[in-house]
Amino acid sequence: MQRRIDMTLLNLNYGDTSFPMDIDGQHVKVIASKNIVQTNTELELLKYAIEHPIDSPRLKDFLLPHENVVIIIPDVTRLWQKPSVYLPVLIEEIKSAGLSDQQIHFISALGTHRKQTKKEHRALLGDTLYQRFEIIDHNCKDSSNLSYVGTTSFGTEVFINALALSFDHMILTGGIVFHDLAGFGGGRKVLVPGIAGYKTIMQNHAHSLNPQGSGINPLIGGNQMQTNPFHLDLMEAAAFVKPSFLFNVLLDDDGKIMHAVAGDYVTAHQAGCDFLRTIDLVKIQEKAEVVVASAGGYPKDMNFYQATKALCNAFHACKKGGDIILLACCEEGLGHPEMEKIFKDFETNNEREHHVRKNYTIAKFFAYLTCVWAKEFNLHLVSSLNKAEMKHIGIDVYDNLDDALHVVQQRYDGAYKVFVMPSAASTLPELTGE
Repeated sequence: MQRRIDMTLLNLNYGDTSFPMDIDGQHVKVIASKNIVQTNTELELLKYAIEHPIDSPRLKDFLLPHENVVIIIPDVTRLWQKPSVYLPVLIEEIKSAGLSDQQIHFISALGTHRKQTKKEHRALLGDTLYQRFEIIDHNCKDSSNLSYVGTTSFGTEVFINALALSFDHMILTGGIVFHDLAGFGGGRKVLVPGIAGYKTIMQNHAHSLNPQGSGINPLIGGNQMQTNPFHLDLMEAAAFVKPSFLFNVLLDDDGKIMHAVAGDYVTAHQAGCDFLRTIDLVKIQEKAEVVVASAGGYPKDMNFYQATKALCNAFHACKKGGDIILLACCEEGLGHPEMEKIFKDFETNNEREHHVRKNYTIAKFFAYLTCVWAKEFNLHLVSSLNKAEMKHIGIDVYDNLDDALHVVQQRYDGAYKVFVMPSAASTLPELTGE
């Protein structure tokens, strides 16, 4: 097929590179977050937030010189949230209260993720802070460093990193995005699953399955909080811990910090969620036959487990039975051996669901969820993943975007609509009237 000369190209991130896509034509629409004309620098935004906390005094006004503080930070899979940019602002505020470096501690909220390297610790803190501070990686399976703090009304037994609980104050950091299970990321999620015990994490995440029947719990999903048992369970767990302060950031599609909130861990986070809705929630009047979605490049597509966040958003824009092309390099493979088990060891989704309900883990759930999507949509993956293994669950893998587009285009003779999502892990489509 001959290309037009007057193409309008959009680069879709893939690993540490990108693929160009022609977005000319009335049938193609880009679904992207709202652009903000920012007159303030990232530093100015961060300083304003930390100096104007929501429903809380400033840190410098309530921290005492003899107290010890622990800062809960994300892990390397959340490196795109730019902790190396916002942490120096937080440290400066804490230091102004008279605390020394020795009184400030960092724990990385790994949840169930792998242990990190020193290089990754340096990336999280930045060169300057890395020279001054040590990061301790949370280990959800180290029972000797877990303390029981209570049981939620949902039955979740809450075990939290004992070292984190031993300090006078706990400060939560991270980024606010739509979350396919909890409604929104950030806030309380750095506690559970971030620094929680494995049992706690599994009990909480079990709310992702429908308690009344088969399949996915209909009450969970991005932008869902009010009746979402996953989120409500997290809030009860966080209330046992009572963090002293929160500092969360929001980023735009270009990876720049566009907003920040600080203060009370509940109301400041809620303010951040409200702001996010005005930026990343995109109203659509109809769904498309084809959705082309980029997970956002590295580290958002470092493995398939991380890339499923983009799939969760993409299917909101696609008609049932339509085609979704996901760009996700996945240089670290699937990201968890349990995903491979669900993909390989079962032939039907009923068998997979039965196994997940009896032996729930987060990785198994997302593997099962992927298999459900593969039945509802035609899934195409531009990736380095093994083609034969993904074909087994109904996902076609391609080396480049052009090959995937060529295959999809053969399925449509007449007019069809294409939605392109350059930052699918962040942008949530919402059908008008839903």
